[in-house]
Amino acid sequence: MRRTIPIVVLSVLSGLAQAQTPSAFNCSNFLTFNGDQSGTLSTFQQSPETMAWNWFVCLNQADGSNGGLRVWETFKPSDQVYLLKGAEPLPYSERENLPSEVPALAQKQGMDPKGLFQFLGNDTAGSPQNGVQQVDGLALKMRSGAPVPPSKHEQLVRFHLLMGKDTFNYIVANKVYNRDGLAKLTSNLDFPATAWELKTSWFWIGTDQGFKTVLTEDGYYISQAYYVDSTGQYQVGYAALSGMHVINKLTPDWVWTTFENRNNPKYTVTNDTPPKPMTNSTGPTDAAKPVNSSFQQQYSNLAQYELIGVQYDQHRAEPKLLANSQLESAFQGSSSCLACHSTAAYSTKKNSFFSFNIDHTGGILYPTSVLPDKDFVGYQKLDYVWSLKRAQWKR
Repeated sequence: MRRTIPIVVLSVLSGLAQAQTPSAFNCSNFLTFNGDQSGTLSTFQQSPETMAWNWFVCLNQADGSNGGLRVWETFKPSDQVYLLKGAEPLPYSERENLPSEVPALAQKQGMDPKGLFQFLGNDTAGSPQNGVQQVDGLALKMRSGAPVPPSKHEQLVRFHLLMGKDTFNYIVANKVYNRDGLAKLTSNLDFPATAWELKTSWFWIGTDQGFKTVLTEDGYYISQAYYVDSTGQYQVGYAALSGMHVINKLTPDWVWTTFENRNNPKYTVTNDTPPKPMTNSTGPTDAAKPVNSSFQQQYSNLAQYELIGVQYDQHRAEPKLLANSQLESAFQGSSSCLACHSTAAYSTKKNSFFSFNIDHTGGILYPTSVLPDKDFVGYQKLDYVWSLKRAQWKR
């Protein structure tokens, strides 16, 4: 049954969004729901889209330190949790040292060698730190034509996964940061209500200052970044944030929200012949549209980003599908954040993860509804956290 919202209600929601100014919504302890999960849930249920935007605003505020980072940039990158040799990660606030090549190249290119660098993957064959492959094994390409400069034609969009402190602490406490820990599970995982995860997508700019200017004018957030190319060489430069999943466990099924820059169709294309602008087929939802307009008017630095939609309860029919055009490009038609992540499970007998692919003539499909418990006999549920699939065997 489709969720319909009368015009009168939309007006109320829009007014509620307009009222949620920084003075009305407290960002100081939002990652722990200001110590009031039930109160936050009650407010969330009045307008999930308004709360999603409040969180997005809070995540994009300065973290208050001298480093000038946004709050979400202080989250722990998954590559520093699921280490290549399965070792125990450093404490949440500490970071592994950058490869020496990165600050050296940054210095030569006039960048800040002591600043933050997003790690956007390792393209060498067999690397578990793939930064361009989506769930279906495909990649998303930039267009071949303006405004993308010739040197960036058909380059791949890159991805990065991060987690909040309570997510990290739970993983460490339960020793599931490597496959050895997963193989010893005797019960389902149950993350705390204050667990958060983020997944981001990025356009690679490199050192092209002209392209950087164009993307800045189109409202993209720009960060220093690096990745390892297929030859093993470090590529250091700038990248532009094109999309972000924002996920937390305010509800038992988690809350799934996704944002992307509304100029993305100018830069990324489908894999059709000929390619078409990559648009989002799942939203913005009707409930998200008035809230987008209100928050975009309030926050000029985020004005080009829009909320696509919110999922949070497997028993709610709408929206059944939710995708980010940058993160679930080719399979938006069968993309449900909640349904796919509900299949996160591990078999200690088989030492393998649950396969959520559904056999289908002519291609692969993914579940758009939560599968029954009988499908998971012999598996330990991972409480929706598919990032655990990045865990490596200890060596």
